[in-house]
Amino acid sequence: MFIKPFSQISKMDAATAGGKGASLGEMTQAGILVPPGFVILSNAFEQFLKETDLNVEIDAILDSVDQKEMHTVENASEKIQALILSAKMPEDIATKVTEFYKELNAQYVAVRSSATAEDSASAAWAGQLDSFLNTTEETLLTNVQKCWASLFTPRAIFYRFEKKLHKQKISVAVVVQKMVESEKSGIAFSVHPVTQDRNQLIIEAGFGLGEAIVSGQITPDSYVVEKQPRRIVDKNVHTQSRGFYRAEKGGNEWLDISKVKGEKQVLSDEDIYLLSEIILRIENHYGFPCDIEWAVEQRKFYIVQSRPITTLKEKDTSAHEENTGLGYERVFGGPNMPFLVSDFAAEKYVYRYGFTITKINNIWTCYMPLKEKRRTLAEGNKLFSNAAAYKKYKSEYLKFIDGYPQQFDSIIADKDSITAKDFKHFIDLCWVAEIYYENTQYFFTDLVVADKEFEQDFSNLKIEGRALLNDQYFSVNNYLEQVLKKISVATDIDLASLYFYKWKEIVDLLYGKKIDIPDQVERLTFITYVDGDEKITLFGEEARKKIIFFQNAHEKQLTDLSGTVANGGKVVGIVRILDQGYEHKNLSKFLDDMHKGEILVAETTSPEIMVACQKAAAIVTNQGGLMSHAAIVSRELGIPCVVGVEGATTKLKNGDVVEVDANNGIIRILK
Repeated sequence: MFIKPFSQISKMDAATAGGKGASLGEMTQAGILVPPGFVILSNAFEQFLKETDLNVEIDAILDSVDQKEMHTVENASEKIQALILSAKMPEDIATKVTEFYKELNAQYVAVRSSATAEDSASAAWAGQLDSFLNTTEETLLTNVQKCWASLFTPRAIFYRFEKKLHKQKISVAVVVQKMVESEKSGIAFSVHPVTQDRNQLIIEAGFGLGEAIVSGQITPDSYVVEKQPRRIVDKNVHTQSRGFYRAEKGGNEWLDISKVKGEKQVLSDEDIYLLSEIILRIENHYGFPCDIEWAVEQRKFYIVQSRPITTLKEKDTSAHEENTGLGYERVFGGPNMPFLVSDFAAEKYVYRYGFTITKINNIWTCYMPLKEKRRTLAEGNKLFSNAAAYKKYKSEYLKFIDGYPQQFDSIIADKDSITAKDFKHFIDLCWVAEIYYENTQYFFTDLVVADKEFEQDFSNLKIEGRALLNDQYFSVNNYLEQVLKKISVATDIDLASLYFYKWKEIVDLLYGKKIDIPDQVERLTFITYVDGDEKITLFGEEARKKIIFFQNAHEKQLTDLSGTVANGGKVVGIVRILDQGYEHKNLSKFLDDMHKGEILVAETTSPEIMVACQKAAAIVTNQGGLMSHAAIVSRELGIPCVVGVEGATTKLKNGDVVEVDANNGIIRILK
């Protein structure tokens, strides 16, 4: 049997239906209202590989992969996906898929990959594989094969090697489900994810499709419900000026929402109580806290996904998370970020973590969904709490850093000319450096309980990793600049202009394709985000409108200047703002001008500004966490430090007199 409807699937079928398919079947059997659908079981994929004789060929290609050499991952992905997409689906499977689709009587369906380990506590494949919304009969079979092929995207291949799954048998099922035309939608947590109060659940709600909430493009209403006694204990209603809806001709589109409707509470109190009962039924059925996606169509609540909340934080960072809302958190930012660097960094951060990345008025900013942050914190805690795992990671990272110059030379430096393949290999090398470094970021390390010996060792490792990133993009004669100089000669495009191209546009240029010259003024303003399985980048006025909407919605959640306490204490001092961003041309002047006893306010700190840290009476940073450079240095120096203070470098001005209350994580402007 290759296909089963949800009604014949339970949580015991995860091995053949995947985590997503098993969850939808389990809820259907439990009487939860789930949009109807079916699962093309993993044995269909295995039969496809058998009949097309692709098994041996795929294994041979995977055997050639060296995860430390990112170009081998990309090459393997291209070859395997091409084989799967070009092969013909067996007739008996194709016929059955079409029959089951017609029985749904749905014009549009969602076609989603469901890996056999997905949404389990041990291996979260979520976000690694592909989904296709608004699929019709014409594109159904093609999208099924695309889901099969997505088991071998570069990020999925890297993930299986990263998680030591490359020697295990991994397969994929495909969920085909009727699409709900959502009038309202949202997410819910059966345990409050910030306070961790197990007697509270929280619901987020918005008008239109749920993708707008997940991507951070709207600020949803949030409602906190106490379980016993059942009562609504908190409501935050946000004005929504537009919503994401299905377009008449397929796909999705943004539509304006009237002021009268947009200012209303999305769910009535009656609906909040009704949805709460459904959430508790799901939690009680599974016996563990659940993260739930829901939608309303024709006044009916549908549950479109449920998965376990795999991590409830062990440390209390609730004050910071409450200030940044439950939707997303600002994680990186600063002036002077070149568009090209943002574009290929976004390829990883947008796909892997659902980031939204903006640049406006020369300020580059990255926002991370807190839903993803909870996952990365758990992964980081698992890595750094295991001495053997950390030792292995550190050893591999240092080996990569030491070998980077040689790898770079073998790809580019010793060659007279440059090809598209060379440039792609260089980008792959950059991505490996980013992937190693991301594990040192605060959204991986903030749950780590560290002694002084580990803290210092970790700090040294992060310094080396950061130095490599500077050498890649920002230092004098950095690796990227060396590459672009060769490309400038090959394409007759001046070096400065190349920084305004997308990296894939540069690949096309090197393949000899004609590419329109970017409007440099327009590309000074951009927003990059993921829509379904596609990375979207908008420029100019179109981007400006979306960014302003996004930032205004986000900033409404920020009530004061507060963040995470990295080292306690309380001092009053004069603000000195470091706003060099991603260039350090005038750094020596800043270090000379800063007076001892001033309050250092920066996007983040780094070894280059250690002199400023030593002069400071306290440190305040926009980003960072408990294992950030600022946090570790402040503890060494014994000075107060508050990190993750959104807006610190813009809301504070040079010369402001402030009180840094690092006992409570608050910065107060006194004068």
